[in-house]
Amino acid sequence: MSQIKMPTVDQAQIAPAVPFPKFEEYSEKYKEHIIMERRDGVIMLRMHTHNKPVIWSIALHRAIHQAIAEAARDPENKVMILTATGNFWVAYGLAVEKGKEWMKEDDCAQRAAVSQEFFIGDGMPLQNNLIFDVAIPTIGAITGPGYHMELALHCDLTICTEDTVMIDVHRWMGFVSGDGVNIAYQEFMGTKRANYAMLLGTPITAQQALEWGMVNEVVPRERIYERAWELGAEIMRGGDTRSAWRRWMTEVMRKPLKKRMAEDFAGAFAMEMYNYMADPGVSHNDEYLSEMWEKAGIEIPDWTTLPPMK
Repeated sequence: MSQIKMPTVDQAQIAPAVPFPKFEEYSEKYKEHIIMERRDGVIMLRMHTHNKPVIWSIALHRAIHQAIAEAARDPENKVMILTATGNFWVAYGLAVEKGKEWMKEDDCAQRAAVSQEFFIGDGMPLQNNLIFDVAIPTIGAITGPGYHMELALHCDLTICTEDTVMIDVHRWMGFVSGDGVNIAYQEFMGTKRANYAMLLGTPITAQQALEWGMVNEVVPRERIYERAWELGAEIMRGGDTRSAWRRWMTEVMRKPLKKRMAEDFAGAFAMEMYNYMADPGVSHNDEYLSEMWEKAGIEIPDWTTLPPMK
């Protein structure tokens, strides 16, 4: 049997490795949805809509997981902060105007299309990226009342403002709680409390979240960003001499969450999508949420009158 001759370096002329993402490039790429800032190895991703509180939309939904993935692949980022803009976390969606639907879901074909492309296509990596693909410590900084808190709860550390109120939006819109909030609630507050919060759509205050172990700290609103930077700087102590410690601590910290995600996430997401396909009365019209905010005692101001953040 003749010996296989491998090509030499000169013969192969291997192309150089694909470069890592550059902060200047991806921060510009996502700036309409996520404003990024970096300080001494700590990167902050601040979700926004025109530098005002987030309006939950298809575009933002897609941008979040893509931006997180690119930032996580940049070796210059050692710690990641995920936060939002203004006095809310996610409190606004797009109202459905007659003849100007932002997402068509009137029949099975339309629902199947958005289910595959938008909810599963973007919704699953939205949760998976933070837990499985970001190999640096993460900090979720919740800026106030809202829903989709699982994005912050799935971070390694989570802080929130004193007036934070967490609500599972699914019950109010008629959806199964299957796109990640179920994972966060059951993992961090326990099964009975999670069942109550999901089935009844009950609000969870900042103090309850602290007592139940959902968040690490409750801080004054005016210090939420500052405290996130402080925690990031503390994790960065030792600089590059602690890079291995930071890398492998992510594996230790996330093992319980990874296990729950592997066991429960895909099946629960599929249940939510079945619910969406089977019940024609369920839709993503955010006007349904008026009762939710009223029962939580939270007044949501007119987004159009809010000033951009300075």
